[in-house]
Amino acid sequence: MGRKTGDGLPTRVMKLRNQIALWRRTRRRVSAMPAPLWDEAVSLARSEGTYAIARALRVDYGSLARRMAEARGGGDGRASSGRAFLPLDGAPFLGALAGPVVEMSDGDGVRLVIRLGSSGALDVAELVQCFRERGA
Repeated sequence: MGRKTGDGLPTRVMKLRNQIALWRRTRRRVSAMPAPLWDEAVSLARSEGTYAIARALRVDYGSLARRMAEARGGGDGRASSGRAFLPLDGAPFLGALAGPVVEMSDGDGVRLVIRLGSSGALDVAELVQCFRERGA
């Protein structure tokens, strides 16, 4: 991500934090943070994590997370890989299945539950990999 400053934050993060601080000092009344600052924050959050960047930049986590989701919805280049994570709500149909259960969750609270039946083939490793990469 780049060199780190004396307080342990990458230089790029410190530069954006200083730009945000300057904007806060010079703005008139309460106004929304300019889009270029949010765009840079989203870019940093993709590589460093939403919580870490929200804390380092002193911006609202919920606002940053929402902008991250909006940026993903606008296309993040994943379509070319041919793989994507699609959330499925098939819980009503899974009640009759008996077998192993695989459960995962990420830092944002998104959960993935896979109930494996006695028949049928499912590439669990591929599904888990898509789940882990969906927010990158």
